[in-house]
Amino acid sequence: MSQNKDISEESTSTTLSEGLTRSLVLKQLLDKQVATEILKRTLSVGSVQSTASSFAERMKAAGFDNRPDLRDIGRGTCGSVFEIPGTTQAIKKGANADSIWTDFCLTNCAYNSYLSWARLLAENFPGRRTPRVPRARNFHGPEAHEFWTASISRFPKEDQTTAAVFYLDRILPVPSLTREALIRQFYQDDKQVQHDVHIHPPNRDCLIRVYFGENKPDATLYGPTDSLRNFPLYLDQAKMVGLNVNAYAEEMAMGLAILHWQAQIDAQDTEFVIGNSTVNPFAAQRPYPTIFKRPVSSMDNFSLRETQMWMLDFDKCSAVDLHSKNLSSDIVRKYLVAVTGNDPYFPHPRRDPDLWQQFRKVYLQASEIIITTRQQLKPLVAKLPAMLIKQWELWGDENMAAEEFDPFERNSGQEVEEEEEEEDEGEDSDDSESEVDDGEGDPGEDSPESDA
Repeated sequence: MSQNKDISEESTSTTLSEGLTRSLVLKQLLDKQVATEILKRTLSVGSVQSTASSFAERMKAAGFDNRPDLRDIGRGTCGSVFEIPGTTQAIKKGANADSIWTDFCLTNCAYNSYLSWARLLAENFPGRRTPRVPRARNFHGPEAHEFWTASISRFPKEDQTTAAVFYLDRILPVPSLTREALIRQFYQDDKQVQHDVHIHPPNRDCLIRVYFGENKPDATLYGPTDSLRNFPLYLDQAKMVGLNVNAYAEEMAMGLAILHWQAQIDAQDTEFVIGNSTVNPFAAQRPYPTIFKRPVSSMDNFSLRETQMWMLDFDKCSAVDLHSKNLSSDIVRKYLVAVTGNDPYFPHPRRDPDLWQQFRKVYLQASEIIITTRQQLKPLVAKLPAMLIKQWELWGDENMAAEEFDPFERNSGQEVEEEEEEEDEGEDSDDSESEVDDGEGDPGEDSPESDA
């Protein structure tokens, strides 16, 4: 299929989209070379995709409904997330009101820190963008009777219970074209399996976790019961499809530096995912507003979406007091536990040394830029980023050594023979001792060793 070898950016949303439609209708498998090119283009940060998907049509239609029913788009240990159709908003709901409140507070702390530094870090690291953070707004506890009286019927039937909720920016899923390419590359090579996975409704809510600290543990292809929600993209898979892993690693480093030294949170269990956002030049959070020609409408355009890396889920995070004196080791330890105890988002210090060096360099540079502007804080924490990196690398050495250690590994042939000879000698010695002791009773009952 020579026509698929060179795919321009313009044709990504036309030729490939039409080919995908035909493949779904005919239940034909997408060409793997095309799938690789789709992933390379659509998962590159900043790429923009024009899509006429059912998602875009549904969201557009719901945009004029003031109170559409909510739809479950994700469930986790802290709570569930529900789409507000027709908007770029979602609702997060959880039974543990304190955890949801923590998530609300620290999400906004991270969001405000992101706003403070996104533009400045982009200027210092050309071609890179700080991972976005959803903005949280409007918290309601389980005791908020007016809210629940008005809203509980909008939730799915199984979720119509009072709890704690807050509104937040929704991270849009990757487009249908990208999902089809993921399925073609990483799922069982079976037409029916791939078709069923693609049309399974929950799989439309696909975000991609960036697991750059590990390669895929095995070569097993995913099956019909494996979800596309929170799809794990491992380092070797990202390289295979040609993603710029250095760019993603550097942007993760920028995001982590902001969380550590501006937001002052440990990032425990925080996720780094690839998702989409609408392309909206009229967004209020743009740092430098510009006068635009009056549009027909400033509503979000769900048919034009941009690939972004996002940081989310702060319910298990802790705030860190960087102004405390004589606690530098405690701060480093707290940050180290968080980054090494999380899912393998960050590059591993020893698994891919070149990628780690890129991550390390940008993290230290971004941290220095942030700390330098905080004059009262600088004397207390200026050395902490380097201390954290050093401890992280020591952890990497220990982690790799632990992975390589096999407690059940067989000894070499010579060692086995020597052990067998020692055992034989021991048996001969035991036999001779038992012959001497036969006339003096049971050594297991009377010997000093057995009493001890």
